[in-house]
Amino acid sequence: MTLPAALATLRDEAMLTSCEAWALQKGWQLSRGIDRAGPCPVCGGTDRFAIHIRKNTFLCRQCGISGVGVIDLVMRTEGVEFVPACEIVTGRKAEIERDPGEAARFAAQADAEQNKRAVEAERYREAARKAAYGLWNSGFEVWWAGGGAVSAQYLRLRGIDWPMMEPPSPGVRLREIGLHPWKEKRGDTWVTLHQGPAMVAAVQRRDGTFGAVHVTWLDLAQPKGKLVLPADGPSGERPSKKVLGAKKGGAIRLFTPAYAAKRIVMGEGIETTLTACAHAFEFDTAYWAGVDLGNMAGRAARSASGGQLWDQPDLDDTDCFLPPDWCEELIYLCDGDEASNHTEEKVIRGLRRALTIRERDRAEEARLPALSVSYVPPLGEGRDLNDLVRVGA
Repeated sequence: MTLPAALATLRDEAMLTSCEAWALQKGWQLSRGIDRAGPCPVCGGTDRFAIHIRKNTFLCRQCGISGVGVIDLVMRTEGVEFVPACEIVTGRKAEIERDPGEAARFAAQADAEQNKRAVEAERYREAARKAAYGLWNSGFEVWWAGGGAVSAQYLRLRGIDWPMMEPPSPGVRLREIGLHPWKEKRGDTWVTLHQGPAMVAAVQRRDGTFGAVHVTWLDLAQPKGKLVLPADGPSGERPSKKVLGAKKGGAIRLFTPAYAAKRIVMGEGIETTLTACAHAFEFDTAYWAGVDLGNMAGRAARSASGGQLWDQPDLDDTDCFLPPDWCEELIYLCDGDEASNHTEEKVIRGLRRALTIRERDRAEEARLPALSVSYVPPLGEGRDLNDLVRVGA
């Protein structure tokens, strides 16, 4: 939705301030480097929060605040809506009309700054992609026969054990690294907190090329088989999974039929998606994991006042997952996260984007098949599809 002229100008002026500049202005204590880490301005801790200065993004791995740009940053850290966030950054009120020449200057500056950041971000993504590809190649292929790999034992613990995943079928492409470090940045240095087996999966971009690597550290002594590290502060959990490289728009293509594929079933994670693959397999269906909910949903549209519409897509954002042309049906598996995460609304948003863009493309290219979309609702209480089949759940 197009913003009113005065609000668009206020937004453009606010966007001239980077996340890093705002953090410095607020006096946040962040480390040096590209990925500047420190205490979260919302939930505290030591280095669970980080601002990536090239991407102009932020993320807290504990409370989950994340976004792109200073407006998102102020909204998340100060608990305000879009318009107040713009006013806080600029020190100006939204209702004040601007001189047309000044408005045009802000718009041009904002576009130039955004383009500059996009070029820098692309350069960084390509370097990260190459590093991720090296990590992927360092792993060994995992298959179920014999059951020796820790990854195979882990998936069986999660209730996933399917003989058809073996060659020569177009089976699940997973690899394992026998001894992989889990590192954390503290100040200007990286500290290794753990070394152990890790299951790795390739994130493929839309054209099928390698984009990123998804890493899951394993510990079969834990109830769910994943590594559990000491908490970061009173409540900060350290993740057992990380992604390195360029993941946006990509997917972990766990199983794709050799021919006649018509449908994609997609969960956020590997375990949820493989659960559907192993227990409700259909030969004309591809089972792909979406890496994370943000990649599946894409950016949200905003109302005329600038508020976020959780279930409505911003159709200008195509840097997220979109089904390939051959897909005739897209089904999202919805995890049972807390209502505050807007999980169900985000799933709906991603499906609406895919459907709208497919219909738009079909208007220009009639050969494209129509697309139907649906989703499996959350099970509630933080449960996902894998909890129905997990051993000992």
